[in-house]
Amino acid sequence: MSDFVRAAAFAVFLVVFCGDSHVDARPKVPAPSAARAVVTPPNAISTKWAELQARILADQAVLAGCRSGHEPCPAAAQRFLSLVELGRAHEGRARIGQINRAVNLAIRPVSDLVQYGVDDFWAAPLTTMRTGAGDCEDYAIVKYLALREVGIAPENIRLMIVRDVRRQNSHAVVAVRHDDEWLILDNRTMVMVRAIDAQYYWPLFSLDHHGVRMVATAGLW
Repeated sequence: MSDFVRAAAFAVFLVVFCGDSHVDARPKVPAPSAARAVVTPPNAISTKWAELQARILADQAVLAGCRSGHEPCPAAAQRFLSLVELGRAHEGRARIGQINRAVNLAIRPVSDLVQYGVDDFWAAPLTTMRTGAGDCEDYAIVKYLALREVGIAPENIRLMIVRDVRRQNSHAVVAVRHDDEWLILDNRTMVMVRAIDAQYYWPLFSLDHHGVRMVATAGLW
């Protein structure tokens, strides 16, 4: 089956299904999870992303107030800014890796059904920092904003919805361009993998400051 046919087949109905979110030090092939699957039409991804952008802007206003010192700074914002400062203490690839590690350690894996009582909910970054829990896209959303806050250009950051062919479910990760190659930040591992080496992930949707784009080939990052 061609890459285009594979991507198109998964694009008809996207299964938002994070599976096991346990963080390990190395990539590995785990047993399939029996977690509940949620079927989401592709156009719902655009709607969710647009709604989330408004909540991210609100979070950024809170962070700006914290930095100015003129407004009370919520505990969740303080925790988020601590992650950002950990990243700022490093440079280059080490800065990206620090954000990946810090966010992975700051959040415990919990399904949306358990936490919010709904099948699929994309929480704003400060909401996730307040609860300290979330599923794969919640980790990715916090990393997306944290990378922006440490100074990485928006065009070099993407939130990716991918198909995990090993676990046979869909997953959310962040892709960051550094030194002309894309790196994958994954809540399942502390290790950053080059996108070209992550053949077990077929990209389906790319989300960034421009909006949502359906990826037509599994080799495109």
